[in-house]
Amino acid sequence: MKLIEKTYPYLKNPIYHARLENGLRLVLIPKKGFHETYAAMTVEFGSLDNKFTSVDNTTRTYPAGIAHFLEHKLFETADSGDILQEFARCGANANAYTSFHQTCYLFSTTGELRQPLAWLQTMVRETHFTEESVEREKEIIAQEIDMYADDPDHRLYLGILKNLYPNTALAEDIAGSRASIQEISVTVLRENFQRFYRPDAMTLVVMGDIDVHEVFEWVDEEQAGTYVRQEARQVSYPIKKEAIVEHGKESWEVALPKLALGLRGNDLVPEGKEQYYRICLSFLLAMLIGRTSKRYQSLYDANKIDHSLSFHVEVLQGYHFVVVTGDTAEPITVSSQLRRAFSNFEEDQDVTQEHFQILKNELYGEFIRNLNSSEATVSYFVSYLSETESIFDIPELLTKLMLEEVLEVGRQFMSQCDVADFMIFPK
Repeated sequence: MKLIEKTYPYLKNPIYHARLENGLRLVLIPKKGFHETYAAMTVEFGSLDNKFTSVDNTTRTYPAGIAHFLEHKLFETADSGDILQEFARCGANANAYTSFHQTCYLFSTTGELRQPLAWLQTMVRETHFTEESVEREKEIIAQEIDMYADDPDHRLYLGILKNLYPNTALAEDIAGSRASIQEISVTVLRENFQRFYRPDAMTLVVMGDIDVHEVFEWVDEEQAGTYVRQEARQVSYPIKKEAIVEHGKESWEVALPKLALGLRGNDLVPEGKEQYYRICLSFLLAMLIGRTSKRYQSLYDANKIDHSLSFHVEVLQGYHFVVVTGDTAEPITVSSQLRRAFSNFEEDQDVTQEHFQILKNELYGEFIRNLNSSEATVSYFVSYLSETESIFDIPELLTKLMLEEVLEVGRQFMSQCDVADFMIFPK
């Protein structure tokens, strides 16, 4: 077991990787001169993992929101305190979030590193919750669910996912519902903790002005008492694809109508090619409806869209989709125009070598600039964890990427995708 050094021509310092004896993956990103150090512990357990096949070949299903609920409860200490206070005493600012496929615990500090780093590892190794504290947490999370339900942009995004992936975990709020969290108990939480919070399913990333060998020794020492649990990893259920709901709408307290246009991918993305596929698809969308496109400018000049128009590309094994969102006075018209643009992308006036090169230069520059932010770099890195590639491979990918490759991915995706929209109108 040792640190493996990997160099990149555009970075002054190498990136260091190690796989500890208990399976924990460690990534160290030294940045000389940085005042802030940022660390994130990521667990391969997200909202989609509430249904899986266990080692005994039994299908197990847990309430929606279980991963997010467990994230909340791991901040509880043995004396029923809040571990956030321990981070604060060390001068560190800590937080956590749950996504579809992972839970991430993180902190930033401009001071001493070793103690908050130890706390970060401790909180994903121990549980201290009780039935009483779990019951109290239900109301806290219920209030959080209500808060997001009152956010029209959140409703819009959840609405389009429900249209694209009906009756799946993708159609559920990551936090679950008021009804689903009532089914969560100490027993359920501990079962999921035992199954998913395994060192071999975790990645620890530390970035800042650090001595990599010193931090490696700290982490190795902290992890020495942990072990890989005996039960084999479970296999989560794939996202099923029922018939989409082509159109959806609701009324809410909004000033302007809101549009979400979703494209559900039905083609096969080869394993290990997710980052390549995501970047190619992102280039295609940027050429068609990005702010450097003629279409964007035309719609903007006609007051059919505003600066809120944006797109998100999600590509993971098991599912991939594109969601375009924005405020517009004419959501039906804009939806129709965007659909036509996607269907006829190969003849589009903006899909040119010149436009492609402009976007390549822009993305390359933006990537390099973001490396000056520890938070942005680590957050981006852990969002796209992979054994075969990382975000640090993106500059080389961009340098070599050709327009025809983007078009080929576009053909593959657009020829097989399902398209739906969801709209929110003012009451």
